[in-house]
Amino acid sequence: MNRSKTGASTKSLTSSRRKFAGRITVGVALLYVGVLGILMFLERYLVFPAPPVSYGNWNSASFGAKEHFIEGHDKTRIHVWAFDNPDAKTTLIFSHGNGESLGMLGDELVAIRDQWNVNVVAFDYRGYGKTGGIPNEHDILSDAVSVGKWVQDGNAFQGQKIIAMGRSLGGALAVEIATEFHADGLILDRTFSSIVDVAASRYFFLPVRWVMQTQFRSIDKVQSYTGELLQLHGDVDEVVPYRFGKKLFDACPTQSKKLLTVQSLYHNSPWPPEFWNAGKKFIKAIEDK
Repeated sequence: MNRSKTGASTKSLTSSRRKFAGRITVGVALLYVGVLGILMFLERYLVFPAPPVSYGNWNSASFGAKEHFIEGHDKTRIHVWAFDNPDAKTTLIFSHGNGESLGMLGDELVAIRDQWNVNVVAFDYRGYGKTGGIPNEHDILSDAVSVGKWVQDGNAFQGQKIIAMGRSLGGALAVEIATEFHADGLILDRTFSSIVDVAASRYFFLPVRWVMQTQFRSIDKVQSYTGELLQLHGDVDEVVPYRFGKKLFDACPTQSKKLLTVQSLYHNSPWPPEFWNAGKKFIKAIEDK
């Protein structure tokens, strides 16, 4: 009798534990799906965290730049600043990072113009600054092509050599411009093989590669680029791990390329002196060809 009661109690306890474990499993699964759903819903905001329009200095004339608005493929107006350098032989098209806008970059663009002796064209992505629309991969890449065509057609600087330059997310746009217009040079600053590579490494516990809509697969497009390449990356980059910059660099087939690896350079650290020097030599070599 005692054994029977003991056996029944054991079975009851085992059943309770199984039910409890089942509830925990269901709860964890629901939490997992919930987190995944939230990230999918917030994808656009995470990839394109445009700063407020009120932030920065939007007086282009105070930086010696001319303000333009050009039409995108769907008639969206793209906001452009053009910095003229009368001694320049080259026009550099600059694509900024995903947390920046033209109003934040005036001094930096002036420094590029003066230290590298180039004309500079920079633009805001749709949904950023004074550019209309809502940011998404397809339209932003199309906007980059529109800006490249505007420069190539001589609306900015006639008969110049063209260098595409991009920082972080802007690296994907620079690759787009460089491959589309066979740019003479391509300068990449702490960018990635694809943005989904970066996201998958950060959210390794989620099926990011299956659900992420935004891809920016620069690694596929750079394989058709055969011009000059200068690439910068820091070995401690906490946003875009070094391996993804190296992966992109290795995929580029050009024989004339240089990867400048800087120790202790973080993702948002200012450009180090060796990068300024390398950029100047890079541009001069292109101009002397």
